[in-house]
Amino acid sequence: MADNISRPGFRWAKGNAHPMPSPHKVHVATAASFDVSGGASNVALRAGDPVTMLSTGTVTLCAGFEASGTAVAVYGIVVGVAPYWDAAQGLMVPTNALPSDVAWGTVEERKSTLYVVPAEAGFWEIECDDASTATTEAAYRAFIGENCDHSLAGASGTLVNPRLDISTHVTTTAQWRIEGISDTADNRDFSGNYVKLIVRVNEGQASVFTASGI
Repeated sequence: MADNISRPGFRWAKGNAHPMPSPHKVHVATAASFDVSGGASNVALRAGDPVTMLSTGTVTLCAGFEASGTAVAVYGIVVGVAPYWDAAQGLMVPTNALPSDVAWGTVEERKSTLYVVPAEAGFWEIECDDASTATTEAAYRAFIGENCDHSLAGASGTLVNPRLDISTHVTTTAQWRIEGISDTADNRDFSGNYVKLIVRVNEGQASVFTASGI
């Protein structure tokens, strides 16, 4: 068994009937902390991370199966991060990962901003989190049409590494529907870790997405 090359987070695979749409600019509440249930605290948000929309109109890290099996509906996937307010330096700082606890206060120009593609817009590539639930291509193909939650449990340091919690595959409901096996050259050994599948959102914030006009 040889592990496959690991790639972080969710990656755009293809659109429903169009290319990847322009990302939405969404905001994060002042002093927001991104924490993994039962895991790392004060992590940063970067491209590939799933987010959920709150009733305040801001977004935060979208919990998966690690949240006691009560995964949260997905709004979208982060594809970019705008400069954020660094109070110590007194200026906006370019970054590829938005830290937790950025306090921008009430000054509009200092808002923490992410660029997000709604999950409903198309299909995503994501790698599995174990090499034991399935160990052959045929076994993975048997999961097509079933649903899984994602997992953030592999957070290391200040970064999460979202993966599909393949052991949660069910015929009932979960965050993501398995649509196929990625044809990436990175899928070299189906008995190894990090096999990549194609999924589309199954438990999404469809009303938010529809309101976006995409």
